[in-house]
Amino acid sequence: MALRPTIQDVLAGLKAEGHVDEGVDARARTTLEIRQKTLGASPWFVKALAGGGAWLSAAFMLSFFACVGLWKEEVALTAMGLVLTVAAVLLRRTSQGPFLEQLALALCMAGVGAFLVGLAQLDQGTLTIAFAGAVASLVLLAVYPDLILYFLATVGLCVSVGVFALDAVGGAGVDVWMLLCAAALSGILLFEPMLRRGQPGPRVGPIAFALACAVPGWLLFRSFESSQEGFRYVFRFESQFVPSAYLSILLAMLLVWTGWRVLRELGLAREQRVWIPAVCALMLLTGMTLNTPGVLVAVLMLTLGFHRRSRVMLGLAVAFLLTFGAYYYYDLRITLLAKALALTGSGLVLLGVRQFFLRRQSAVLTEAR
Repeated sequence: MALRPTIQDVLAGLKAEGHVDEGVDARARTTLEIRQKTLGASPWFVKALAGGGAWLSAAFMLSFFACVGLWKEEVALTAMGLVLTVAAVLLRRTSQGPFLEQLALALCMAGVGAFLVGLAQLDQGTLTIAFAGAVASLVLLAVYPDLILYFLATVGLCVSVGVFALDAVGGAGVDVWMLLCAAALSGILLFEPMLRRGQPGPRVGPIAFALACAVPGWLLFRSFESSQEGFRYVFRFESQFVPSAYLSILLAMLLVWTGWRVLRELGLAREQRVWIPAVCALMLLTGMTLNTPGVLVAVLMLTLGFHRRSRVMLGLAVAFLLTFGAYYYYDLRITLLAKALALTGSGLVLLGVRQFFLRRQSAVLTEAR
């Protein structure tokens, strides 16, 4: 029985037949090294657990600072936070290995936390602390080479700017900021191939997933606040939001632009049998969910996840879609007849989307054969 030929034998045969040039060996070696590093990397849930472990380690370190009395020494705590953050950046950039990477991540999170807590103990205003948090997040995004911290720093940036907008403008300012974040999420995933070839290449994925958690997270908070109307004994968020209908319309416009870009990239922008049903379904869905804009954000994430074939993005989209669907169904301001019609309409929309992807898959398989 003949043995399976090696890659070197295959390349030698291709060069002998004139199908490839002499430099194919170096390119093949580079490709195999990249593939080995990719397959050997930790899966996303292990990275998520590592990020949670970093937060837990930072909390224990901050509690140690409190126990030794640094909690009351505001200047010393702030300076200690800066020193720990700089030391963590230098350690991460000059060392390798799982232990040192996790140690640097925990030190970095503890340093940033100590720095912000120290500013709060110095009686600095909310705007100052939020501005400091945003600057720290941007600096860490630029200088700290770690995928987990890219995600955490992006979440910190979203929260810091959100707090800044809340204190300066109110809940409406946070709504506008989340709309900008949703637009950034769409743009990042639509232009992902081009962005990955540039300088921010390693940061593209973590930033996109952070935005995919921050935007629905804020809308989920809005839905929770809306569901508490009439229950005065529950904590109330004392600020005015942008009307949900306006927010839904703007998100629908973003979804139209995103869908058009996706169809254009697939070469289907001029196919009326594709985009006309899609626009009609979107108008129907928007009209049904004017009080729950989170449904449209989940549909946006679902579209982008299908387009980029990201299982994690699809999982987040499905989870948020079910969550916002539950909030929509249990909204006391909507009649049972409207809820029944909404469920029927959403089912028809999802069946239509499924049929579209089945036809697209069959067409691709036919072309491949």
